[in-house]
Order: sequence, then structure tokens, then C-alpha cells
Amino acid sequence: MKRFINSLVAASVVSISLTATSVNAAEQQPLWQLDGLNQPESVLAEPNGKVLYISNINGQPAEKNKKGYISRATTDGKIIDKHWVDGLDAPKGMAISQDHLYVADMQTLHVIRLKDGKIVKRYQVNEAKMLNDVTVGDSGEIYISDLLGGGIYRLSSGRLDAWFSHEKLPHPNGVLWSQGALYVANWGEGMNADFSTQVPGTLYRLDIEKKELKPVPTGYELGNLDGIVANGNNLYVSDWITGEIYELTEKERRKVLHVKAGLADIGGSANGVVYAPMMMDNSVVAWQMP
Repeated sequence: MKRFINSLVAASVVSISLTATSVNAAEQQPLWQLDGLNQPESVLAEPNGKVLYISNINGQPAEKNKKGYISRATTDGKIIDKHWVDGLDAPKGMAISQDHLYVADMQTLHVIRLKDGKIVKRYQVNEAKMLNDVTVGDSGEIYISDLLGGGIYRLSSGRLDAWFSHEKLPHPNGVLWSQGALYVANWGEGMNADFSTQVPGTLYRLDIEKKELKPVPTGYELGNLDGIVANGNNLYVSDWITGEIYELTEKERRKVLHVKAGLADIGGSANGVVYAPMMMDNSVVAWQMP
């Protein structure tokens, strides 16, 4: 049955236009580049569109060294406060809810007050292996992926619990709440020591009421997926290892950017700008999507 389902999904993808058209970074000029960071993993644009939050691992991705930090920058690439919040381990994905910034950091979810950068609460998840990305549902629930542990956690009514796991999500990375559903970017299946995988990762849509996991046809076996950004009805998804960004529509996927390896958890704005954390280059680059 499992083989039949995989074959059925693959057949549905064949009927979708998967264009080879791509935009190379050498051909497209960035809007700006911000250097001097320390392994930036995630970029998040504040809802008002004026401030960017940047998580800096500043060490190994799974190292607990208390050297990780959060930076603030303007949306035109100027640093406001490089070390806005210090003393973290290996901070990665972030989300904003009710004037607070939620940050995934190994086995901890930090809650940071936006007005002054104070950590007001920490949720400890001892059974997690590497909390990775964060998103907020319409009702205020916080969803957090565990890249190495293979599950989704949910913070609701002050309780943080293991909420969802599935055999097709061994390494969930990027998560995004959009149009009433939770999108989950799986890194891939059969992870090797160098983080490459035997099977490319697929983008899934998760119905939270029914807890039904379905592949997005245009995101089927797409790559080693990291960040997800919504732009209207379209999605942009980044591939960490190849350094590619894909635009996914209902019936088409298109490579819109190819930069370098280490393209991590992208952020986005309402006007189609994507903020790309280049983790290996210690920089964040802004690109206008076509």
C-alpha cells in the first residue's frame, strides 16, 4: 500500500508543470547584503515591516555554548542592534505572537518581549533533539518543529507538548501557518552524516483538525528543504544544500534563485522581498522575487 501511495503521488506530480526556468544570483542583483553576522540561520520580518530579527548560531548547529544571539536590523539592511539578545545556544527559527518573539533553541523555546529584548519565559523540552522552526496558528497556538527528533510540538494555553509525528516526517524543518493550514518542509529521508539525504524532502500540508498530512504536489521530493515563505497563494521554499529557492503555485514549481550552499530559513515581506540567511557566509541577502 505504501508503495502504491508513493507511486500515486509521483504520478500526480508528473501532470504538473515543473519548469526548469531559473534565475542565477550572478544574473540578478540583490537589493542589499548585510555582512558581519555569525552563522545566521533564520530571518523574520516584524509584522509592521520595519524590523528584521536574525538568529545567529555562532558555533556548531547543535552546540550549547551560550554564544548564540539575536540581531535586529532594518528592512534595508542596516544593523540596529547586533547583540539584541545574548546568551543563547544555537538559536534557529522564530515567530512573533502578541508582542513576543518565540525562538527555537535546541531543547528550549525562548519567549522574548519585543519592547525590550527581555527573555520572559523559557519552555524546556527535554525529549527534543533539535528544535528548529516556529510558526503561529490563527488561534494563537505555537508550532515548533524538531529536525532531528522528527516531530511537531505545540504550545497551547501555556502547555508545550509533543503534538504530531509521522513516518513521512522524519526530519521536519521549516514550518509555516498559511491560509488555515500548517505547512511543513521535510528535510528528507535517510539522513547521512553530512546532512544529505537518500530521498529529497517534500513539502507537506497538515490539516490540524484532522491531523491529516498530504504532500503539496509541486513540492514533492523537492530537496533538502529549510525555510518557507508565503506570498499570496504562492509559496517560496529554500533548499539548504543546493542554495536554491523555488516558487510553488498550485500547478507549477519554478526555480527562482540559485545562490550558495547554506541558504537557511528564509524570511519574507508582503511586497515579495525574500531575506536569505547565508549561514556559511555570515551574511543576510535581500532579493526581490519575480
